[in-house]
Amino acid sequence: MDKKYLIEGIAIGAVAGAIATILLAPKSGKQTRDEIKTHLDEIRDCIVTRLEEAGEFTKKKYEQIVKAVISEYEAAKKITADEAQEIETRLREGYEAIKGTVHDHAHGTECDCGKPEAQ
Repeated sequence: MDKKYLIEGIAIGAVAGAIATILLAPKSGKQTRDEIKTHLDEIRDCIVTRLEEAGEFTKKKYEQIVKAVISEYEAAKKITADEAQEIETRLREGYEAIKGTVHDHAHGTECDCGKPEAQ
């Protein structure tokens, strides 16, 4: 009999905890993803500009600039530590795309990344 009440108590506690987590969460998952996307686009543009200004494009230079820009956004409280980590991961995975963007800018080709599609 005691075991039954213990299991019921654990189940009720788990459900109450899940509900509290959902109700007390600062943002919805969609809101968080949207903010990460917005900041990712801004940060990517900043990184491209800094790489163009640096005049050199190496993976090491890219990673230095990525870290610097993300640190600046985090210090300015524009992004949280969790968002910074997610953005840095995405930027590391997107190295080749950024490299192409910098190359296109250097050769006068306009890149349409981050721009809304023409209607």
